[in-house]
Amino acid sequence: MTAASLRQTADLRIGDPYESAKEKLFPRVRDRVLAEAAAALETEQPALAEQLIARHLKKKPRDAEALNLMADIARRAKRFEDSERLLSQCVVLAPERAGYRYNYAIVLRLLHKYEEALAALDTLVERDPDNPLFLDQRAMVLSWLGRHDESLAQRHTLVEAYPESADAWLRYARALRDTGFQDECLAAIRKALALAPTLAGCYSILAALKVYRFTQAETERMEELIADKRLAPDDRTALHQALGKAYGDAESYAKSFENYAKANAQRRLRTSFDGGSPSAHRAACERFFDADFFRKRTGWGCDSRAPIFVVGLARSGSTLLEQILSSHSAIEGLGERADLDIALLQPLLNLRDEIQLDRITNGNAVEKSGLVDAYIRIMERLGPDRFRLAGEHYLDLVARNRVLGRPFFVDKTLRNFFYIGLIQLILPKAKIVDARRHPLDCGWSCFKSQFPGSNFTFRLADIGQDYANYVRLMDHFDRVLPGRVHRVIYEHLVADPRAELLRLFDYLELPFEESCLRFHENPRAVMTQSSEQVRRPLYRSGMAQWVPYEPWLGPLKAALGPVLDRYPDAPERDDISKAVP
Repeated sequence: MTAASLRQTADLRIGDPYESAKEKLFPRVRDRVLAEAAAALETEQPALAEQLIARHLKKKPRDAEALNLMADIARRAKRFEDSERLLSQCVVLAPERAGYRYNYAIVLRLLHKYEEALAALDTLVERDPDNPLFLDQRAMVLSWLGRHDESLAQRHTLVEAYPESADAWLRYARALRDTGFQDECLAAIRKALALAPTLAGCYSILAALKVYRFTQAETERMEELIADKRLAPDDRTALHQALGKAYGDAESYAKSFENYAKANAQRRLRTSFDGGSPSAHRAACERFFDADFFRKRTGWGCDSRAPIFVVGLARSGSTLLEQILSSHSAIEGLGERADLDIALLQPLLNLRDEIQLDRITNGNAVEKSGLVDAYIRIMERLGPDRFRLAGEHYLDLVARNRVLGRPFFVDKTLRNFFYIGLIQLILPKAKIVDARRHPLDCGWSCFKSQFPGSNFTFRLADIGQDYANYVRLMDHFDRVLPGRVHRVIYEHLVADPRAELLRLFDYLELPFEESCLRFHENPRAVMTQSSEQVRRPLYRSGMAQWVPYEPWLGPLKAALGPVLDRYPDAPERDDISKAVP
C-alpha cells in the first residue's frame, strides 16, 4: 500500500479522515429500540442502554447489532473480557461487517492480545487497504509489539495520504517522540498546529518533551484557548497541564502549581479512586506472606532465571534503569507489560468460579490489588503444580515479544510490587529490582505528569499515602525474603553510576559491561514519559525539582510521614505503622 493509493480515497479526506471512515464503518442504527439504546450510551446513560439492549436480545439473541452495542457498554466499563466474548460472536454472525471486526481488534489490544489484534486488523486491511482507521490501529498494535520501525512507517504513510489532517500529524508526532526523533517530532507538531491552532493535544506533547520550553506567545495562546467556555473538558485539562509546565519553566511557580492542580482536579472528577484499597492489600500481604509461608513452599514455581522485574512507583527512574539494563548484551528491555496479570488470571485463576469473580480487571492498580487479595485468601489451597504452570504461562506470553534472542529480559511493569509474594511463588529465581527516588521528587513528578493508570496522582495526599504503602510493603518483603529484592536509589545512581551498576550486576549475577554507562546511545524505542531523558547522559537537574513548589506540598509531606524523614532508609516498623492506615 502506498501514499498514492491512499490519496485515491478522496471522499475520506473531506474533513477528519478518521471520523469520515468511522461514519462509513458504523452506519446509523435502524432498529428503533437499538437506536434509542445507542443514543442513551452516547449521552452517558449506560444503565438505560443496557436495559434496552437486554430486552431486545431476549427476542433476538443472535442480533449482531445488539451484541455489538452490549460489547461497547462492557468496553466502556472496562469489562474487556466480556466485550471480547460478545464481539467474537458478532464476527461469527456477521463476518462481512468490518465494524464488528474493528471493534474486536480494539478490545483484543486492550486485553494486550496484540498478535490476535494484528491478525484481525490484517484481515481488515486486506479487504480495505486504504481505510485510515484500520491503518491507525495497526500502527498502534505494531508499536506495542515492539515493531516500531513498521509502526512509524505506517504513521508516515498516513500523513502523506492525509496531509491536511492535524490529527494524523499529531499521532505521527507521538510516534516520533517514542522512537527518539525529537526534531522530527517538533516539526510534526508545528504542522498539526498550523492546520488546527486549537488542537490541545499538540500542547500536551510539547509539555511532555521535557527539554522543550514554551515561548511567551505559546503560553499566551494557551491562555486564550482555555478562556473559551466552549472548550471540551479533556482539552481544558490538557491545556492546564501544559500551562503548568510553561509557567514552571518561566519560574512563575504559583501559576504553575495552580494549573497543575486544576488539571488534576478535573481528572479526578472524571475518575474514581479508592485510596484504601492499596492499604488493604498491603495489610493482607503482611498478614499472609510471612517467612514460614515461603519456607514451606521452597522449590515451588518455575526455575527460569530469565525475568528481571523492575518495580516501584512512577517517576522513580525506572525507565532509566531499564534503558541501562537493556544496553547489556544479555538483556532485552520489554517495557511495561500485562503478562504477569494474564499469567495469574489463567493457570492460577482457574479458580475464577470458585471465588465468584464477576469480571477480570485490566491494568488498574486499585482493581489489581483487590484481585490479588481474592487469591491471597485461597492461596493455601493451591499446590506446587499450579504455581509452576503460572510461571511457565507467563514466560510463554512474554516469548511472543522477545525478538533479540537474549537470555534475559526486563519487565518494567512498576505496580508489580503488588505481586512480590506471587512472583516468589511462580518464578522464585527471577530477579526483582526496586527503583526508588526521593519521595518529594517522585511525588511532585507524579503530580505534574500524566500517564495511564495514574488515578492515585490526582491529589498530593493520595500520592503520599501510596508511596508510604509501597515502602511499607517492600520493607515487609525485605524482612521475610531477605536479599530477594535489590534496591537502586536514583540519587546514588546519578552520583556514582559505576559503583551502583557494579552492585546491580553483581546481584543479577551478570558481568558488568561498559555499554551500560552509554545507555543514552541505545536506539530502542521508549514508550514512557522519560523517553527523552534516557537518550541523554546522566544529569543532576532531575533532582530537587520539588523545592520551588514546597509551599504547596504540605499534604504530600504529611501523608509521607516517617518515610520522608528517613529516606532512603526504610523507617522503623512502629513509626511507619502509625503513619500509614
